Amino acid sequence: MARKPRHEIRPAVPEIPSYPPAQPDSPAPARREVVWIGLAVAGLLAVHLALAERSLITENPTVDEVVHMPAGITYWQKHTFRLYHHNPPLIKLIAALPVVMSNPVMDPLYQMKSWTDREPSQTTFSQTFAFVNAPRYFELFQLARMVMPLFSVLGGLIVFAWSSRLYGPYGGLLSLCLWVFCPNILAHTRLVTTDVGSTVLGVGATYLFWRYLRRPNLPWAIVAGLALGLAQLSKFSMLLLYFVWPFLWVVRTIMVASPDGWPRRVGRGVVHGLIIVALSILTIDVGYLFEGVGKPLGSFEFASQSLTSPVPGGVRRSPATTNPLYDIIWPFAQNRFRGTILEHVPAPLPEHYLLGFDEQKIESEGIPIRFSKAKRALAGGDLATARAEAASTDRSVTGYSVYLNGELRRSGWWYYYLATLAYKMPEGTWLLALASLAALAVGRRSREGWADEVALGTIPIVILFAMSFLTDINLGLRYVIAVFPYIYIQAGKVVPWVEGLSGRARAGGRAAVLGALALTVGSTLASHPHYLAYFNWASGGPDRVPARLIDSNLDWGQDLVGLREWCRTHIPDERIGLALFGQINPSIFTVRGDHFDWFLPPVKPADVSPMFETPGLHVIGPSPKLTPGYYAVSATMLYGLSWRLYDNTAYWQEAWQPSWNAEENAFAYFRQFEPIDRIGHSIYIYKLTAEDVQRAATLLRP
Repeated sequence: MARKPRHEIRPAVPEIPSYPPAQPDSPAPARREVVWIGLAVAGLLAVHLALAERSLITENPTVDEVVHMPAGITYWQKHTFRLYHHNPPLIKLIAALPVVMSNPVMDPLYQMKSWTDREPSQTTFSQTFAFVNAPRYFELFQLARMVMPLFSVLGGLIVFAWSSRLYGPYGGLLSLCLWVFCPNILAHTRLVTTDVGSTVLGVGATYLFWRYLRRPNLPWAIVAGLALGLAQLSKFSMLLLYFVWPFLWVVRTIMVASPDGWPRRVGRGVVHGLIIVALSILTIDVGYLFEGVGKPLGSFEFASQSLTSPVPGGVRRSPATTNPLYDIIWPFAQNRFRGTILEHVPAPLPEHYLLGFDEQKIESEGIPIRFSKAKRALAGGDLATARAEAASTDRSVTGYSVYLNGELRRSGWWYYYLATLAYKMPEGTWLLALASLAALAVGRRSREGWADEVALGTIPIVILFAMSFLTDINLGLRYVIAVFPYIYIQAGKVVPWVEGLSGRARAGGRAAVLGALALTVGSTLASHPHYLAYFNWASGGPDRVPARLIDSNLDWGQDLVGLREWCRTHIPDERIGLALFGQINPSIFTVRGDHFDWFLPPVKPADVSPMFETPGLHVIGPSPKLTPGYYAVSATMLYGLSWRLYDNTAYWQEAWQPSWNAEENAFAYFRQFEPIDRIGHSIYIYKLTAEDVQRAATLLRP
């Protein structure tokens, strides 16, 4: 076919075609294409699985994993969800199954107060689990971790299926490539945490609900309801689906014509909606084995602002608790259902689902400062002041220390998650995401096509808005990781848009798409296997000084094993000072028969305090003075976060848990030195000379 003269090629504003396209005249090429596409999908997912599995054996368990996995074991063995109900149980159950089958040491743990108390301590329980299972602790976690990438494999299939239905098989392949080579998905899919699992179950449930919206009938409603329940069993943030799905139904009902009349459409939608909600609640109850279902609403001891109201008279005699947060809140707040008509209504949801939701709300809302002041007054016997403080109109709260671009503070930034996405998404992915917005703006589409785009765009917008403006949690990209599948699915529209161009414009568009995709693949492979520490080139990379972000964005305690290997290779006979951000006692290597000679670097006396006031406890504490030699400092500690520190005592069983509280910037004096090496970008290695020690002396004086 002759090429059109240039003056006949008009600037293309193509309509995004509907898929699947019309069947070709000859079915043979279609079958060959299906086989080729199927092989490409399988190959991409195999690469993704290989990258994730190879990475997970390189790095050790992170801060949250240390608690998640032992809790999952107790769910299987004791059939109760009381330990670490901070998150729903599904992901922990799946991860813990291969560990349960390998028979870890558990019996001593079930005899301890950390289990038998009314409020079991997940921290003490998980630390004791590490001690009694030290000889194969890392190996047990590898068993759990090896299951986790199956979630992202399922996620890849969902991303491809949704994108290919909207934008054709090649649009689906583009979306799948972005998912497969997303460094943030690779970072979190290999961890025993809820982030990627809930992301996949959430987008899978929404995809099934979208299929229901396109063909509303009872079978699709049942499938969507069951999937919604599974998503709720993965993470509390999936509750947003109960608000987003009705909105998507309203949009499609208004925008897409139907042969059914309005009364019938609305009536059917209401009935199906009730079925979906009922099935999702039933799925949640089954997932918790109906534990505590039907307990009266007024019998719970809640603590979050959402589920409590002021105590009449300002102060009450609160229940005894070992939880420091509850100890602050309970004297001045009570279950808001008490004294109302709902007090004796049976809860339709499991006990530990409601208590876990309450804990999560405390984290997102923060602790009211007025309660902290009132608690101090109450402890001092000043009842009048305690009541006055509790009744104060001051609604300010305190929470975690948060960090961005070299600044550490107690309140967040509204743009934190936008900045985090800017820093941690590959440049090629950003280009394709922006191109998809351009295609959305200029491409013509039907009313049904616009309803489809609303279905893809609503959840990312809701998540970013909620995390940016309705909470003060600025801890990591993982809190908004659920936006990625929707972004990647929408990127698929770039393919039919480019293919709708003509001549040189099409060739240029294809080259641009392939170039952007190659940029993403190249930058992700270059970061292997250290995906948690991934930062794009434009942000300065993972070794930028000062770091753009810390905590789970860069240093989540994942490189302790890497540090041990570095010491074995480079300084086999020397001690090393270690300020570690993590929840694994560095002495675990010695307990495993691999002697690791480490100590706590010195800090100002005011910057560290003991966690336990136990007479006769054999602890050493930070070194009394800085001396020349080798030091290792986690990036999160270097940039000032307060944290719990382990002691290098030989009496491990007495002080196996963290023994010291380090205040903010306790180890910031290391920032004046240049590291000689970095372990996985997250632990900085220093070799201090006598001159370095003298230079730091003034910073360590009381």
